[in-house]
Amino acid sequence: MEGYRARYFIKQLSINNRGMALFSAILIALFALLALAGLYFALIKLLGSSQTIKTYASVRDAAAGGVHSAVIMIQSGSFNEYSLGECTSQPIEINFKLYGSDRLFKNKITVCLSAYKTLPGYEVTGVAYSKSGAGYKGYIYTIISEAEGPENTRSRVEAIYAR
Repeated sequence: MEGYRARYFIKQLSINNRGMALFSAILIALFALLALAGLYFALIKLLGSSQTIKTYASVRDAAAGGVHSAVIMIQSGSFNEYSLGECTSQPIEINFKLYGSDRLFKNKITVCLSAYKTLPGYEVTGVAYSKSGAGYKGYIYTIISEAEGPENTRSRVEAIYAR
């Protein structure tokens, strides 16, 4: 009889605490989610400003860095939806600094889809083929980067990028 009472008492305790365990698990998960979200946004604020503004030795280096930034955007697929002859509607503006100066300067970058060149080789029979397949290969982009520095110094770099 003693064993039956102990089992009944333990069973009764576990039945009564089911709702409380679920509530406390949800509450702990909510607090953990809030803590992770706070940490995420704090890191974005802390590291975000150091990544967006680069420092260059000269205005010419900043213009070349603008071309490099445009190539990275092309590789990430930012300009794949443009048709031939189409350019970015507004130039992309990137802020930069020069060594020894705390002022911010602007670099305006324009990207145009200039041409499409058929790649060497032949089509595989039985397979659908289009120029936009295979990672947008064969596109030729024109990149113009115009950096403006102190005392109205300017540098313009024009480049062609084939993908």
